[in-house]
Amino acid sequence: MENPREATRLVTPRPAWRMIKAPRAAIDFTLTAQAKSPIQLEILDAKGAVIRKQMLTAGHPGLSRTSWDMRHEAPRLVALRTTPVENPHIWEEPRFDKADTRPVLHWGIAPAQVGPIAGPGKYTVRLTVDGTAYTQPLEILRPPDSHGNEGDLNAAVSLQLKVRDDISAISDMTNQIEWMRRQLEEESKTSGQAADLARRIAAIDKTLQDVEFQLISRADAMSDDKFFTTANRLYLNFIWLNGEIGTGGGDVAGTADYGPTETGIALVLDLERQLAKVKSDYKRVMDQDVPAYNKSITGTPLKPLKTTGAPPPPAPTGNRFE
Repeated sequence: MENPREATRLVTPRPAWRMIKAPRAAIDFTLTAQAKSPIQLEILDAKGAVIRKQMLTAGHPGLSRTSWDMRHEAPRLVALRTTPVENPHIWEEPRFDKADTRPVLHWGIAPAQVGPIAGPGKYTVRLTVDGTAYTQPLEILRPPDSHGNEGDLNAAVSLQLKVRDDISAISDMTNQIEWMRRQLEEESKTSGQAADLARRIAAIDKTLQDVEFQLISRADAMSDDKFFTTANRLYLNFIWLNGEIGTGGGDVAGTADYGPTETGIALVLDLERQLAKVKSDYKRVMDQDVPAYNKSITGTPLKPLKTTGAPPPPAPTGNRFE
């Protein structure tokens, strides 16, 4: 008979306090044998939706411990692929050696590029080892000295999740445009292009830039945080707002331990109205301008712009299990 102490199992985690600074929920499990493949660890909310997922290195037999930082998934971030006119040698810099993409850099934004801390309530930990899933309940508790009640804190998390999803939407559009503009950049390097073809490339590139630089600024595209010369566009405005209503960023402490304010809600709605307009512009370019360009270059040496199959951007690094 199998000894329960030696069985592969997920230990029932202790309740975790929703601390704003360095929150942690310890997760222990035992393995009877070394896992044959990476172990999948998921956190599910009370409705059964997965809010965090992480692949762990295949563990060794015996007791292992990891921890969840109690955050939802981080937003997807912008991955720049093009060469800015202001710095044609950017890819030669040591910081981007062998890199295919580079981030938008700005002082203080790293702490704001994260998902919100989960609100008080009941959750489920699910550990999948070599195809077999093990689950245990996990409760997140509101600290006695918290500034918001349970309803306030969960309402704040809902607002932060809206902002997180808006950042991801902005990143998805920017990354798609960057990928297409990189294709145009490579086409422009082809020797012997006729002036007419060069004009067509420049025209569609300008159309794409007109949308992209509503999402990020030209200064953002420099990947250099010395450039604070222009007003922020939607990407950084949403990231800074994520810090303001979340756990901070730059010299802002954040308000994640409070309920949402009328000002915070109004700022989100205002930025979302601006984003809706850019989404409309983006859809028009993708549905009309790009197909028109592809049709116009039929029979020429130019390759049509690919709108599907873009390489995935690097995974967000703001949230992680340890």
